[in-house]
Amino acid sequence: MDAGSTFAVYAVKYATREALRHQHFYGHAAGQDPQDDPMPMDYFVWALVSPEHTVVVDTGFTAEVAARRGRQHLRCPTEGLKALGIDGTAVRHVILTHLHYDHTGTVARFPAATFIVQDAEMAFWTGRYAGRGELRFHVEADDLLYLVRENLNGRLRFVDGAGEVVPGITVHRVGGHTPGLQVVRVSTARGCLVLASDASHFYANVEEDRPFSVVTDLAQMYAAFDVVRSLADSPAHIIPGHDPLVIQRFPPAAPELAGIAVRLA
Repeated sequence: MDAGSTFAVYAVKYATREALRHQHFYGHAAGQDPQDDPMPMDYFVWALVSPEHTVVVDTGFTAEVAARRGRQHLRCPTEGLKALGIDGTAVRHVILTHLHYDHTGTVARFPAATFIVQDAEMAFWTGRYAGRGELRFHVEADDLLYLVRENLNGRLRFVDGAGEVVPGITVHRVGGHTPGLQVVRVSTARGCLVLASDASHFYANVEEDRPFSVVTDLAQMYAAFDVVRSLADSPAHIIPGHDPLVIQRFPPAAPELAGIAVRLA
């Protein structure tokens, strides 16, 4: 990675939900986890900012989807980005780590962006199994239809495995949670940071080698932990996708943004 291209990295919290610990780990039913206590889940989008580029990672979901799915919607992701001085309508690069509803819900609010997605992810969600049972639950048809249409307009950039987005930012397919899940490696002033997204929803997933409960390929999910660890400069450089501890462990991007946006690097 080009060490000369460094980014400031921000996590923006836009929603949350109450949950129990056993809901987050594969193969653990209620009462079976020795710590079956409350374990809330937060929802984030991320912004990567350098003098040359502003790259957004994932786009969250809408208030309407939150109400239907029982999530607490706190703000539109683009409003959180706006508080950081980022105008969603001007962003040129949006990385979609995967196409679940909580990562693609406001794609239409980025009209100037090219969306970076893995070949395998788009192929799966436009393929024969996308509408089946548990798989169908995790996506919103309108989000997928928007991306199919914009692909025809030349606004999707496909990656097969690993690829550079802009100097200093690369994506890496890991699978496991979804067939084409990708993680994001970012060059920062404090080293190479990995936005794990749903390769590790919580610190506990990667730190304890415990897969998350939503799995399309269990072996790939374990392998994803290994890839994430290998890409990050240290365990402290791994940022999970949904852990409320992110807001606690990192400083607010500005005093007035406490509890809303933190600076990761």
